[in-house]
Amino acid sequence: MARKCEICGKGPQYGHNVSHSKVRTNRRFLPNLQTGRVQIGGRVVKAKVCTRCLRTHTAAS
Repeated sequence: MARKCEICGKGPQYGHNVSHSKVRTNRRFLPNLQTGRVQIGGRVVKAKVCTRCLRTHTAAS
């Protein structure tokens, strides 16, 4: 399963680690994905969503 939010589609971003000597090596910034019960289109489903979407789409328990 991809590391991607099932609501907004947010995925990994790429950048560099920069050492003290300014040597750049590749790295990935991963989204903060959590499994939660969210309401999508009036239905409550379990989905892997980023924390921003989890705050706005949380199902009322």
